[in-house]
Amino acid sequence: MKSRGLVVGVALLGILMQTASAPAAPQPIKVAASIFPLADIVRQIGGKRVTVTTLLPAGASEHTFEPSASQIRQVADASLYVRVGAGLDGWADKLIASARQRPLTVTVTATNGIRLLAVAEQQLHPENGGDADHHDGDDPHVWLDPILVRDHLLPAVTDALSQLSPADASYFKTNSKNYALALTRLDQELRSSIDKLPRKGFIAMHGAWAYLAKRYGLTQVAAVEPFPGKEPSARYLVQLVSIARKQGVTTIFAEPQLPAKGAQVIAAEIGGRVLLLDPLGGEGVAGRDSYLGLMRHNLATITGGMR
Repeated sequence: MKSRGLVVGVALLGILMQTASAPAAPQPIKVAASIFPLADIVRQIGGKRVTVTTLLPAGASEHTFEPSASQIRQVADASLYVRVGAGLDGWADKLIASARQRPLTVTVTATNGIRLLAVAEQQLHPENGGDADHHDGDDPHVWLDPILVRDHLLPAVTDALSQLSPADASYFKTNSKNYALALTRLDQELRSSIDKLPRKGFIAMHGAWAYLAKRYGLTQVAAVEPFPGKEPSARYLVQLVSIARKQGVTTIFAEPQLPAKGAQVIAAEIGGRVLLLDPLGGEGVAGRDSYLGLMRHNLATITGGMR
């Protein structure tokens, strides 16, 4: 009996020693992303190896949002910050800077390495009868082109995560490769569906859709808001009505994050209709709670509104 008890005791001791010597499970990489599409893309690559905080709440505009002091605690210990750049999410830059006692060592900027379109393309063009001033600057809405996401943002995020956790590099690369294939399929869906549309011109709520339009042969004629968050003047709306009539445009795409009053005024004048395109989506937003879902939702809106 004593020998049997001794054997059991030794076995238990061995188990305890193995448990004590087993390495602790690695902690997920903490990531802060300025807007939801970027946050979701990071999650697709990082999987269970990341926890991601989205700074911009669902329903808020990336152009007019003012962060609250309570958000500082959410990002204080982030190891990776993923932003759009080109002036779009400067509020998030300030939040990150104030939240941390030391500078972030890893930041991914979605617009880096991309030849950006000019914001001026989204204003009224004088040759079309408008007299709005052109605004110098770069268009930051690159995430609305899935090919730019696939070819620029995915490699940058994958490299950043691999830098922070080299042991998981192959895991990140596999996820990135699979997600790239999903983006290629999305691109094919967009191209196939939009190619069949008999009309390609539209008026946007603000100039968010130039990259998508350029990629798939659409024409963003003008924007209801000459600058994001700035309501159009009566004169500006009259000019938009004139342009829409001259070019046969009857579709106006508003956005859930911005007031649609100006778009509704134009639609009433031209006998058109206002539909919602969403550049941001968000967690808990039905049908738009992933980047792929968001883009397919927008595709359905485009094809339904421009037939």
